[in-house]
Amino acid sequence: MKIAINCQFWILRGGGGIKEYIANLVNHLEKVDHQNEYVLYVLEDQFEDAKTKLPARFKLKPIPYQRNFVSKVKRSLFAQSFWSKEERDEGFDVFHSPFFHAPKMKKARVIMTVHDLRLYRYPETYPFLRYQFLKRAVKKSIERVDMIIAISQFTKDEMIDTCGVNPDKVKVIHEAINRSFFNADAIKNYSLPQEYAFLKDCRFLFCLSQIEPRKNHARLIKAFSAIKAMGGFDDLKLVLAGKQLLNPGPVLKLIAETPDVIYLDYVPTEMMLWLSHHATLFVYPSYYEGFGFPPLEAASLGTVSAVGRASSVPEVCGDCAFYFDPYDVDDMSRVIAAALNDEAAILEKKQKLENQLNKFSWEKNARETVKIYFSNE
Repeated sequence: MKIAINCQFWILRGGGGIKEYIANLVNHLEKVDHQNEYVLYVLEDQFEDAKTKLPARFKLKPIPYQRNFVSKVKRSLFAQSFWSKEERDEGFDVFHSPFFHAPKMKKARVIMTVHDLRLYRYPETYPFLRYQFLKRAVKKSIERVDMIIAISQFTKDEMIDTCGVNPDKVKVIHEAINRSFFNADAIKNYSLPQEYAFLKDCRFLFCLSQIEPRKNHARLIKAFSAIKAMGGFDDLKLVLAGKQLLNPGPVLKLIAETPDVIYLDYVPTEMMLWLSHHATLFVYPSYYEGFGFPPLEAASLGTVSAVGRASSVPEVCGDCAFYFDPYDVDDMSRVIAAALNDEAAILEKKQKLENQLNKFSWEKNARETVKIYFSNE
């Protein structure tokens, strides 16, 4: 059987979300599937990098567009004709779109992965033209594809509630993290930049996520301020890291007004790993995630998280995290303060981290995905 995978959102640098999903899926498909033939499609300006980073055993073909605005528009307008031609030329039996829209195929079964329904829940997080394209393309794709992979039960339930999808059409296959990358051994010789060396001698909360409203930084900063006002937390800092994505102004203003809040914007990989590993608590206040990687990444580095009880986060974190209402600043501050004051409770959660981490693996993801490819054979 020949399987085509649209890897146009794979890139050499960067990470998170769809990019990480594509890279990890195809590299683990190479390990677990020695029976099928694969064709991977990447944008033409990614092609040379992809030849060194994606499985050499799989056939690699360029999509004749690049990563710029003009190419994006052309890609949206002419994608269907390109894929129709590729189906004729390659004769693939299955086409997998690892993101939430897919072309029509004449004979091939079409599988689509849906990561979340942010498109419908938070349309303001998309550029206007992109949103106008997606709201039509996603709906049509959901209706016509043969099977849908949802990365969490939460996402599957949202699809059923929001789009009226038949539950039998959706299979939950959890994502995972790269344990060899999120590993404390990788930073055992790392030294913090001198200007942040003081973090080695104090307690700090660490939050890693892009600045946008659903990530809930504003409530976290207000909760941190309330914790400091309780007394007994004089040495406590709140470290925030992540690019400014959408309407960062109010959050940046709060940061400037709140003592002991440190905003680092984008941080290099080793520093990110060091902060995740050495944080007293990793804090993840987001109220909408299709999967929610960061608490698992922190867990792989041995750090317990305090997280919002919302969307997919409880599904991912299980019983190894502290939970608060992400919409309630008082509850957030109370839960985090209680955890900070209870070393025994943190140790108890820490002992559960490995068991939770073992529930997720990219090898398992790849094996279950292959079963979907064969599901109508």
